[in-house]
Amino acid sequence: MSRDLVEAARAGDRVAFEALLRPLVDPAYRMAFAMLSDREGAEDAVQEGALRAWRAARRIRPGTESLRAWFFAIVANECRSARRRRWWSVLKLPEIRLELREPDHAGREDLRRALGRLPADQRLLLHLYFCLDLPFEEIGPVLGLSAAAARARLYRITRKLRPELEMSEVF
Repeated sequence: MSRDLVEAARAGDRVAFEALLRPLVDPAYRMAFAMLSDREGAEDAVQEGALRAWRAARRIRPGTESLRAWFFAIVANECRSARRRRWWSVLKLPEIRLELREPDHAGREDLRRALGRLPADQRLLLHLYFCLDLPFEEIGPVLGLSAAAARARLYRITRKLRPELEMSEVF
């Protein structure tokens, strides 16, 4: 990330801000979709997050690599707000299934069921670490945790999942 680009974005340069945000939109959308399980809701969360980020662009720290964590935290907060809205709990949308590139195996269905039983914040942590391959230094701010707390939480979640998945492989 160019120091000049960050400074220009902080000063209100829309083109510089877009250049900084462009590579983050797709991973932010995937994170939002993982949190909301709704394509339109995920798009709305990323768009609203980008708008909020633009309004707060002067708060981007110059010379740091924290832009990704900062933007993901904004989008994650938008997703949490969307889940809290009254209509979200009333309106039941059909579940959208992602197409897999390879044939589904029996173990994947067990994994989906096990992940479905986890709370949303735990699924988000797994998605940020395993799908988006973010370091704990960036995962922590998205979840409102320190890097060490995010690492410890991931350890506890995987430890909790392991016996459930091993048991399903026996049958």
